[in-house]
Amino acid sequence: MEKRYKGLSIFEFQRMYPTDRECYKYLAELKWKDGYVCKKCGNTHYCKGINEFDRQCTKCRRLESPTAGTLFHQVKFPLLKAFYIVYYVSTSKNGISSSEFSRKLELRQKTCWLFKHKVMNAMESSQNFPMVGKVEVDETYVGGQDDKDLGRNEGKRKSWLWA
Repeated sequence: MEKRYKGLSIFEFQRMYPTDRECYKYLAELKWKDGYVCKKCGNTHYCKGINEFDRQCTKCRRLESPTAGTLFHQVKFPLLKAFYIVYYVSTSKNGISSSEFSRKLELRQKTCWLFKHKVMNAMESSQNFPMVGKVEVDETYVGGQDDKDLGRNEGKRKSWLWA
């Protein structure tokens, strides 16, 4: 069987993000990849902030965290656990319940539910990036459900290639 898409395995994820520190480092590198610009005064010079990856403007002294303005802003539990929720939500075909997150990550179920929904809302399409070119649809059904057939067998299966 040919494997078309190679996603990030849990082992690769664990190697990339073994600690909260690595998560903060990743966010800082991503956020300031094109250089630091103060959101308050536009200055491009900074010094180290309170925490290791924070940046403080040398002109107006505004402090900014790598999580500010992101999905992870003001998360009250370890950033690594938040990364795990994002990983599982984005890679699980059938999803994971907030109760399962709670058990796996040792967080309150309500905390998991709230953050999971925050992630899912962030992942929703904004319609700003419509599909262009050739788009392949794995399978679809043509026709209505046959009275004799139950379940998924609702019609003739077709594969389509949209241009």
